[in-house]
Formats: sequence, structure tokens, C-alpha cells
Amino acid sequence: MNIFRFIRKDKKSLFLMFIGTTVFIFIFIPFLKFKMIGLNHKINAYPCLSPMCGLLLGYIYGFFAIFLTVLIYFLLNPKAFYFGVYSLVPPALAVISAGALSEGKWKYSVIILALGLLIFYLTDVGREVFYHSFLSISALLIIIAFREKISEFLFNKDDKKIILGALILSFSTVMIDHLYGSILGILYLHLSADDYIRVIPTFIEERAIMTIMGAFFVVLVVEITNCFLRNATKFREKLLKSYIEEEVEMRYKDINVDEELLKKYNVRIPLKEEQKEALERIVEAMASSNYKNKL
Repeated sequence: MNIFRFIRKDKKSLFLMFIGTTVFIFIFIPFLKFKMIGLNHKINAYPCLSPMCGLLLGYIYGFFAIFLTVLIYFLLNPKAFYFGVYSLVPPALAVISAGALSEGKWKYSVIILALGLLIFYLTDVGREVFYHSFLSISALLIIIAFREKISEFLFNKDDKKIILGALILSFSTVMIDHLYGSILGILYLHLSADDYIRVIPTFIEERAIMTIMGAFFVVLVVEITNCFLRNATKFREKLLKSYIEEEVEMRYKDINVDEELLKKYNVRIPLKEEQKEALERIVEAMASSNYKNKL
């Protein structure tokens, strides 16, 4: 399960994560910049923070966190944003995608990528340098191939699967940022096809570095949270209770049985409270077993 989705249900935890993430992004943005081909500008490495932001805060609160941070930077130093106010678009879409993927809602990411590719190929430069977006296409195909498994990997007991999920999440998010940045380069800065041809080796290196960094932050956050929850008994119990209540409510709505058949064989469906108690015992037993295995 996506543990952060349940952590966010606690308002204080959500507030602390929102403030912490926003401050971290704000501090990180000035560091690690890449030279922009064709212009006297540098690209910030903030895309590598989008996966972590979306994972922690989800696609709604994550959007507000990255939007607020970038907006403040834009107001403080407008010249640093070579796309003007449109510079807010790529990171915002990247975080929305990251949040959706981490919750298993992969179709949102597919739509964002597909729409971006469509816009890119509608431009003259996009059609001329059609191979420029091959990494974005790769990201789209990877998402379609793994779908909900990306979220499952991120919250798996197997560290290798966590790393794989983090890499997929980071790569797809970073490439969404790149794709929409490329579109703005064509529409807003009027970059030529030659500029896009020359930048290919450079952007591959940049995005590879950002992907690895983004995956590192994701794995770090997941592992720290898992470690915290294993040692924070009361908080873990609160999360489990929230998870169980949600599961029971969902499953209770989906129950479709023949009442007459139940009466005939003297069988009854357990009440919600009974289901919750049973699930609590099972989950606690599983959590205890997993904890012992970790030790």
C-alpha cells in the first residue's frame, strides 16, 4: 500500500511534510545547474525532486508545493526563468505525474506524456527532429508496460523492487519535465531544429543524472519512512486503522450476494466491526512477522 497516502490523512503530518518538502526544494533549486544549449541560460536540477515531492505529497499537494516554490523563485528572480511564467508548467506536470504513478493511477501520466508528444510533433521542429523525444517515448512505453506495478514496487519488501520502482518513477517524471520544456523552447524561445540536434548528447547526460538523483531521493524517503514506522508503534497503529477502515468500507460496498441463499444455509456476512477486528489481527500479525524478518 502507498503509506504516504495514509500518512497524509493526518493533518499535522501532511502540514509538516508539505512545509518540509517545500523548504527542501527551495534550498535545493540554486544548486546543480546545467548549461542550456542555444542560449545563455542554465537549467536547474529541480526535476530530480519532482518524484520525491509527488510521492510524499501526492499529485494535489505536490502540485501546490512545487508550484509555490517555483513561483516564489520566479518573483524573486524572473530573469532566471527563461520561459517566463510558463516555467511553472513542466515541474507542475512532472509532480502531478509522480503523485499519480505512486498511487497506481498510471493513466494520468500516460495522458500527460501522450499530450506532450502530440504537441511536440505538431510543431515544425518536432517533426524535423522527430527522434529528439525518444526518451520521452521510452518513458511512456515503460509506464504502459508496468502500470500499477510501479506503485507496488515502491512499497515492496524487496529492496531491488523499490529501487526499480524509484528509477521508473524518477525517469518518467524527469522526462515529462524535459518534454514540456522542449515544447516551450520551440514555442516560447523559438529554438531551431539545429539547437535540438546539438543538445541530444547533453540532455541525455543531464536527464540520466537527474533520474539517478531523483531515484536516490525516492528510495531514501521510502526507507526512512519504513524505518520510522517500524519503531513508531502508535503512529503505525493509527495508519493501520485508517487503512483497515478504508478497505472494509470499499469491500462492503462491493458485496453482492444472494440473501435467500445465505438464509438457507444459515450463513451471515460479518459486520463491519467484525471485519475490522479480524483484519487488525491479521495485519498486526503480518507486520510483526515482517519486522522479525527485517531483523
